Amino acid sequence: MKVTWLLAFAYFLSVASTKAQEVVDSVKFNAKDSALPMPTDPTTDFFQQGEKIKATDKVSLIMLNKKATKLAAFLKSTDMQFADHVLEDLDNDGRKELLISNFTGGAHCCDEIYIFKNSTATKYQQVAKLFAGQTLITRGNEFIYSFGEHLGYFFTCYACGYSDTSDAAPIEVRSIALHYSKGKMFVVPGTTELRSIINDNLGKLGELPYEELEEDVAQDNGLRKEFAMNLAVFYYSFGRNLTATQALFNKYYKYPDAKKVWLAFTKQLQYIRKENVF
Repeated sequence: MKVTWLLAFAYFLSVASTKAQEVVDSVKFNAKDSALPMPTDPTTDFFQQGEKIKATDKVSLIMLNKKATKLAAFLKSTDMQFADHVLEDLDNDGRKELLISNFTGGAHCCDEIYIFKNSTATKYQQVAKLFAGQTLITRGNEFIYSFGEHLGYFFTCYACGYSDTSDAAPIEVRSIALHYSKGKMFVVPGTTELRSIINDNLGKLGELPYEELEEDVAQDNGLRKEFAMNLAVFYYSFGRNLTATQALFNKYYKYPDAKKVWLAFTKQLQYIRKENVF
């Protein structure tokens, strides 16, 4: 699918979606009585315009921990203040999945999407969860999941990032594509082209001058974050092979703090795996 591996384009779409949502939130907060039209992004439209369950008190949810709850109670729980839901046949098998979105609040964080498969007419079983992925849902029901929030503060400030305006600049790689099928969310495998882009990116980044971190600040110009973004995409796109990911890191990251940076990356990767089910 074309959208799958135009990752740079997908990243820009995800950033644009996030910015659009920030505009929506700002308008809601500062101008509740305003007649201005509310801008939305594809993911917001997906939930707002889709089919809803009316009798939410009659629908049961079986969570990943095997505990059962009513949909109405789940949507009204204290940590689901910005929740919405929709029914959508994600894999065109004639049975609609239940998706629930929520915003947890906080600076630069966090959107979450719960996905449930249909078990009976009034029962849905959770099969996946996306957390802090600035997730963009395309019209083809593909999920573009960005690592922008998880790695936003990786040895730098959230708004900081490596900048190169030359024609030979690394291609921004931030996202993976997810697809739902037969009760499971899986990562669309990487291509030879993607592998080549990541290797080329890391090769260029690895040639840049070393920027030593001040102990009390620990923020660079975005170089380490750029490494982490490429490595995260590589890890998920090519079989979740940590050994291969570390070999790629060792090949290109030759700076004195390599051990410290790799440890920080693996800790963040562990958190991503813990908070997401796909």
